[in-house]
Amino acid sequence: MRRWASDYAPRVIDELDRRTDLASDLTRRARAAGVGLIWRAQARRTSRVLVQSGRAEETGVSTASGHGVQVVTPEGYTALGSRDDFDPGAAANLLDRVIGIAAHGPDLGLTRVPAASSEALRARDVPEGLEAFERLDLEAARNRLIDLEREIASRVEGVTLRLAFGTDLDGWRVVRDDGTDVTFAMPRCTMRMTASNEGSGDRHSVGASVSGPLPDLPWNDATVAKFLERALAAARLATRLPDAPNHPSGSFPILMDYALAKGLAHEAFGHASEADGFRSSILAKDGKFRAGDRVGPAHVSVIDEPVRGDHAFQPFSANGVRRRRATIVDHGHLKDALTDAWTSASAGTSLTGAERAESFRSAPLPRMTNIRIEVDAPIPAPGAFEDYGPEEVRELLASAGIFRRHPEVVFLSGYSGGQVNTVTGDFVFNCKSIYRLGHSGATLYKPAIFSGSMFGALGAIREAFGPLALDAIGTCGKWGQSVPSSGGSHWFVFLEPEPSVRLGGR
Repeated sequence: MRRWASDYAPRVIDELDRRTDLASDLTRRARAAGVGLIWRAQARRTSRVLVQSGRAEETGVSTASGHGVQVVTPEGYTALGSRDDFDPGAAANLLDRVIGIAAHGPDLGLTRVPAASSEALRARDVPEGLEAFERLDLEAARNRLIDLEREIASRVEGVTLRLAFGTDLDGWRVVRDDGTDVTFAMPRCTMRMTASNEGSGDRHSVGASVSGPLPDLPWNDATVAKFLERALAAARLATRLPDAPNHPSGSFPILMDYALAKGLAHEAFGHASEADGFRSSILAKDGKFRAGDRVGPAHVSVIDEPVRGDHAFQPFSANGVRRRRATIVDHGHLKDALTDAWTSASAGTSLTGAERAESFRSAPLPRMTNIRIEVDAPIPAPGAFEDYGPEEVRELLASAGIFRRHPEVVFLSGYSGGQVNTVTGDFVFNCKSIYRLGHSGATLYKPAIFSGSMFGALGAIREAFGPLALDAIGTCGKWGQSVPSSGGSHWFVFLEPEPSVRLGGR
């Protein structure tokens, strides 16, 4: 079993460890000026390989580092600044300028928002094995992707393939004037494939991916086997979609896979529970989180928390607070909001340490990490998720007696983006494919819009099948910042027909 602690410091962490004197000097200056300080330093190493048609279209490594200062006056005015270097003199000048800006908060029209206090913390979370990022052979990775592309192409004709492999080692250090000093690394790697059908008809692109914390994905036998299963299924689907009919619009009994369930949890309940939006969120009233209100059935919960080794794992917040589990919906009732030091008091909820930042230049915002829908007493599903094509899913529903209630079920597979209006709770999602499942078999339809009310969708959840799968990955955008996201649910989640939840089409 891999241990998640090590005395080895990769270059991105060593870069941060060497800035103790700078952090101490800035802290002394802030204390002398009578202001609070949050100092954030970041060092990052990324690599990317992209291949198509047997050749590399992109191969490269990039590094970046810098630091940002955030000051808080006793009156509650906040200002931020950043630099792309660690020059001590320039850093001191930057801090002085930011202190001056915060001091003129009333004249500049800044909003006065006192921050909630949190316990001083000194901690370090640097996973073992990160030296693999520095030893990565990009030429070997390129050749491996070319081999995988060749294998997929030999088994599925009529598609154009693009394969990508990326690694990201993101190191952070957060120091506060109260003695807090936390250092952590967030390693994430992905291997992706996009298959597009060839020909003169409608063009459809279908993707597949796997992720992990270390850059051994292209050579890990179990990971490659899973990737090939997903990639081959996606490539075959891309060839079939142009000839598939459009599905009728309306409300139907719906089965969604865990990727689409993650989209529902993330876009609908996740963003609506971020406390910086509570002046208009449907989950708040008069700026306060509606904790205790019933929003769904008693067997359904929505949970966000950092999952170690996950694509979006972050053990500490961008303010140096240990991130904790947030049960947004606890068996049908609202419980926890995603809060930071500036929003927990106004939201009337506890501090969950949910603040994340894209870079040291960014202002931290309450954000999700790994979010999921959990259903009590899920129905067992044997084997692995990749074993379930539409026919196997149909047999699973039949064995559970679903077709005794509904002669046909609409199966939505895959998540390809969406958005939610957090004021009204209305969402619009896109899926990758639609299947009509019934006693007679499974029929493929073109993807269509899945839309409705977040409360209606949550309330319609009746059953779930299989264990939790939490590796549906993506990128979450908010206020111009993008951060990794992930999550899921049980393999499949069943929704009874609900008038406020509709499937588009012709």
